[in-house]
Amino acid sequence: MKKIYVLAAIIATAGTLQAQTLAEYANAGDAAMANQKYEEAITNYVKAQELDKDNTDYMTAFQLATAYLQTGNNEKAGDAFKASLLKGNYDQGVITNMKNAYEAAGKPELVKQSYIDIKTANPEQKLAMDTKLYFIYSKEKDWANALPCCMTILADPNIDVEKQKKFYMNAAQLYLNLDQADSAEVYYDKVLTIDPTNANVHKALGYGFYNTIQKTKKSAEATYNAKKKDAKNASHYYAEMQTATKRAWLKYGPKAKEHLKVANQTLNDAQITQVIQQIDQNVSAYSK
Repeated sequence: MKKIYVLAAIIATAGTLQAQTLAEYANAGDAAMANQKYEEAITNYVKAQELDKDNTDYMTAFQLATAYLQTGNNEKAGDAFKASLLKGNYDQGVITNMKNAYEAAGKPELVKQSYIDIKTANPEQKLAMDTKLYFIYSKEKDWANALPCCMTILADPNIDVEKQKKFYMNAAQLYLNLDQADSAEVYYDKVLTIDPTNANVHKALGYGFYNTIQKTKKSAEATYNAKKKDAKNASHYYAEMQTATKRAWLKYGPKAKEHLKVANQTLNDAQITQVIQQIDQNVSAYSK
């Protein structure tokens, strides 16, 4: 008979647990945290999160992350901080906590993916996430992904003039890295609208155009060297190489010279002087 009563008690207890609400589990977790019973807190917070059907209880997710940190489970702490952010927590400190937790777990790759996931789930976080992603992509030399993040920063209506000027220059450099000198010029010109006599911008523009010429020349030579074994058409391929090189010098040479001359009025750099002379010689030769 005693066994029957024990079984009935177990069933009744189970029924009570199943009937508990999200708030009750969260409160139980808070009580356990206050008593430094972190594993118990985790158990209750996880149950609370399972009942969060609207996916909006970001405070319990934050508490869960904190409990995981107390037990040394850094990766799960990072996951819980991320869950808190996905659920609508806009506290920038939580983003830092998530980053630190993942890095402590030896999982820095999860940081980048989390930033992507957070901005996708919460468009309001796009500026904050793209700002962080910009620096990650730049460090990785992933210019193609860094560029749209740079544009997000520039689109911020509250950006101040100095930051705007800095990211105009960053955008221009990214375009140069992607071999898009014309687009780089657009953004360097935006800097010059703010600061017309900026010698460093004129230098960057000048070298940007000059390096574009060099890259075009190198590419044309590589194409010719790959095809010249075809003796029958070798002269045609040589002419193509010369034409591509000539067009590059005539298109970008004068622009490069113009900006380098302005830069050198301030910088008085001997190397710049040599480059200007080389540009003059080549533009003159190809103009005949």
